[in-house]
Amino acid sequence: MADFLFSQFSTQNIKVGTDIILTTGRDAAGVGNGTYIADNLANAALFAAHPRFVGKSSNNRYFRAMPDGGRIDVALSGAAADGLTDDGEAIRAAFAYASAIGADGVRFGRKTWRMESIPLGPDPLVSGPQQALLLGAEPATLDFGGAEFSRSAFGRNIVYTPAYLGPIINLPLIADVAPGDQQVRLSAADAAQLAVGDMVLWQLGELPYDIPETLVWDSALVTGVNGEWVTLDKPIPQGLLLSSVTGPNKRLRKMPRLTGCTIRDVVFAGPNIAESGIELYYGKHITIERAGGRNLGAGVIVAGYCDGLTAIDCWQDGTQLIQASYGPAFNFAECRDVVLVRPQARSCKSLIRAEAGAEVQVTGGHFENTLTDANGLSLGQGIVVIDCAGRGNVSVRDLTVTGFGGYRLVEVNNGVAGYEGTVQLTGTIKLRHPTMPFSLPVRSINGLLDMEIGGVREVHDFSRLRRWKRRFQLRDNQRLFAFGPRGVLARASVFTSSGVTVGVDQQLTGLWLGREGNNGVNLVVPPFGPIASGSKVVIPVTGGTVAGTVWNQRNDRLQLLCVTAPGTGLDAAGAFVEFEGWFATRREGSVSMADADWLAAGDTPQTLEAEFPDWDIPAVAAGGNITIDLPIPAMSAADHVESIRIGGGLDGLALASAEPLTGLLRLELFNPGSTAIDRAPCDIAVRFGRERLGR
Repeated sequence: MADFLFSQFSTQNIKVGTDIILTTGRDAAGVGNGTYIADNLANAALFAAHPRFVGKSSNNRYFRAMPDGGRIDVALSGAAADGLTDDGEAIRAAFAYASAIGADGVRFGRKTWRMESIPLGPDPLVSGPQQALLLGAEPATLDFGGAEFSRSAFGRNIVYTPAYLGPIINLPLIADVAPGDQQVRLSAADAAQLAVGDMVLWQLGELPYDIPETLVWDSALVTGVNGEWVTLDKPIPQGLLLSSVTGPNKRLRKMPRLTGCTIRDVVFAGPNIAESGIELYYGKHITIERAGGRNLGAGVIVAGYCDGLTAIDCWQDGTQLIQASYGPAFNFAECRDVVLVRPQARSCKSLIRAEAGAEVQVTGGHFENTLTDANGLSLGQGIVVIDCAGRGNVSVRDLTVTGFGGYRLVEVNNGVAGYEGTVQLTGTIKLRHPTMPFSLPVRSINGLLDMEIGGVREVHDFSRLRRWKRRFQLRDNQRLFAFGPRGVLARASVFTSSGVTVGVDQQLTGLWLGREGNNGVNLVVPPFGPIASGSKVVIPVTGGTVAGTVWNQRNDRLQLLCVTAPGTGLDAAGAFVEFEGWFATRREGSVSMADADWLAAGDTPQTLEAEFPDWDIPAVAAGGNITIDLPIPAMSAADHVESIRIGGGLDGLALASAEPLTGLLRLELFNPGSTAIDRAPCDIAVRFGRERLGR
């Protein structure tokens, strides 16, 4: 026992036989009190290296701080934990001492610690803008007990980078690599730097938009070195021509890898300037639990070249945009087997960014779109909930988006063709927002889309798509409408029979896809075409409809317009074009879309339309009648006429009858007046249908 402070060790004469001392505090009673022991570890060398934790009595006895529950209390180092004093050096000293005596780590408690002066590296002279708490490569558990770390200056927080544990040895290849190779060729001098059992990272090839990054990377053990040839324990999956790479990524890298590390219960508060919470370069089997960030510009978790990273209940909270670098909460490149469980982000540009082939699985995410600029304005399309490009892949099960202002739910394109990402949305995607997002990736959804937009709720089930199909038998000079179901179009394709020429001034000049009252887009011309003769073409669908028709028309009937040129020989060709669409099943809460609504459109729609622009109706004598034959190749005698629209009305004439015949509609017009009627040419539109058994 003792009744003195740690700072009073040098004035105490502690007799031999007293080997355990309990101090009343470090510099003041009740603050930083601890247990100290005199054993074979407590010596002059340990005192010189760790003076914050080792005391020397007046009679030259050494006592070192003991762990409590396996960990060193950071208060023993003299940290103030008041959120104002820079505790950086004290925190760094605590980690160094814990490592020196083999303790399990450092205990913080739920306090706020300011750490401006922790340098990125073991050398205290290596400081400057890259301030951080450095992780070692050995397996470890860093349990911060709910501590919050803050800083007001530029910097980073917890970092693992091999460069500060020793030199990174770069070993460039001197020969091309074929797919499946397990041997690579280096210069003899470079190969001599490797031995059996060494771990290396291969980096092969470069992305066109970001030269240092690569899709072809992995870690491997060296199993053999023979002159210039190095054998690895696994094959390289893709080949590489050295001449195709202008940058550095045609090499092996020998460097330490962070393995088996767990970080939990910590919060980072930054100055919102290129700040990261936990930043990892080259790791395997990493677990991060309950890590959070406030005002971090670069994200609460940033990782590259990591294989197996799990983050559970991690979050980031921002306030407003004052720096262009303010971006995603979770940021990954060249990572695989990344699992995010219940990630949350508020007032950030993105929940997740995945690029350079990063593979990320998300369960139960929540994004609150409340980020504004310095003027308090929403960033609109600058907000992307899931940003996945560079052949990244993100799979999300259950996602909720709340807040205000515009946003894009998903972006998969960074402007470089061939490097689009892939996003899959399953489970339940909940949108609780005053307005619709700027774009909805309906092709990526395979679950429930549960929207409550502006107080109106709709539920669309993309896991139970309903198919609707329509075939047009092609005839010359054809302009036929067909109307399909209402609702969200999730998938679409078009098949055109062989031999049909498609495009401007060809046989099939237009297949327009839109909604009733909006012709939409022509699928025979770019950017949504061209559809091709003799093949099935998938039509890109965005926002629940095809671009050119707006999302707010999703509850209008689908509309197809098929247009052919005159005199091109289609009448006897037996040619056709077939549209196939898949609609998300509409639900209201737990109630499915009524079958009657679907049957009204029919799997093979029964409602067709033909148009006859500027048709010259002959003069009709007073009290007389005339017969008009309108050629409609798709019509049969069994059809029924639903409506006939004549531009400007009948102008005094009366429709006496409308008789469907094979290939035409016969109209009889009657003039009940006392004078002849010869009206100007007008547009005539005919809507007709076909009876179907089972309706």
